[in-house]
Amino acid sequence: MKKISVNVFVEKLTIYLFVWLLTIALTSTLKAGQDELNPYRIEGIGIRSANGTVRIVDFRDLAIFAGYWLKTDCDAANNWCDGADLDHLYDADYDGYPSDVDCDDLDPNVFPGAPEVRDGKDNNCDPNGKADEGLIVPGDIIITEILYDSSQVPDARFEWFEVFNPTDIPVNMRAWLLRDQPGSTQDIAVVNDDVIVPAGGFAVFCRTFSANFNGGVVCDYEYGHLNLGNTTDQLILDFDGTIVDEVWYDEEAGWPQATSGSLNLDPNAFFLDNNDPNNWCNSPAGCEIPNGDEATPGAPNVDCR
Repeated sequence: MKKISVNVFVEKLTIYLFVWLLTIALTSTLKAGQDELNPYRIEGIGIRSANGTVRIVDFRDLAIFAGYWLKTDCDAANNWCDGADLDHLYDADYDGYPSDVDCDDLDPNVFPGAPEVRDGKDNNCDPNGKADEGLIVPGDIIITEILYDSSQVPDARFEWFEVFNPTDIPVNMRAWLLRDQPGSTQDIAVVNDDVIVPAGGFAVFCRTFSANFNGGVVCDYEYGHLNLGNTTDQLILDFDGTIVDEVWYDEEAGWPQATSGSLNLDPNAFFLDNNDPNNWCNSPAGCEIPNGDEATPGAPNVDCR
């Protein structure tokens, strides 16, 4: 049997004790804030036990933590990046990306650089939160109703429009552009929050969320400064350079005159050309929203026949 000196034995034992004590110290230090930092650790990945106790840090977390620090400039000289990298101790879904860089630490298929999949999620943790970029095609979202000339004044603040998702997969419209035709007076609004249009469902975009200033409409997103002309204008949905849908209405070119009510796309034309005035009509009497305008925001459209 190979013999080792007392000094070598003590040195090795010291290293082992240091690693053991470091693990205990990290676990104890972070225990109090664990539920706040990472409340989603769940049974099935070995974190929450049957009696409700929580194992704060496991060795896979420590391995990820150590691996990250080996790739960074965090060291004692800069106070370990002021402690920011302690979040790298947590990787709830074990995809190799800690919670502070993983935009969904409950889904192992979502992490920085992951392949984007057509599922309504931001799989690759895009800096702008884009979901399904490169996979959305024209017609995946269509414009189905527009209220641009309310009976209320000033009518601009009562403007809104409705979209429909004809696909069988939810669409997240975060980072989409709502705009009209480029020019000296072009209006552009950016969707800065998640707006998930369910498969086969609607979403309503309003000038304002306030029920006092939008006619009592329940809105999914407030776009703010986009203006819709009272007789003619363009409404274009632009995602990552792709025009997903567009409607160019013009009351002098055969479009219905939508005063005190919305333009309504015939539901039989949802899969036809919605930039054809023959597929649109005025929302009929009896479909009133609280301010008296005729419209059906967020609800099935009315047959134009």
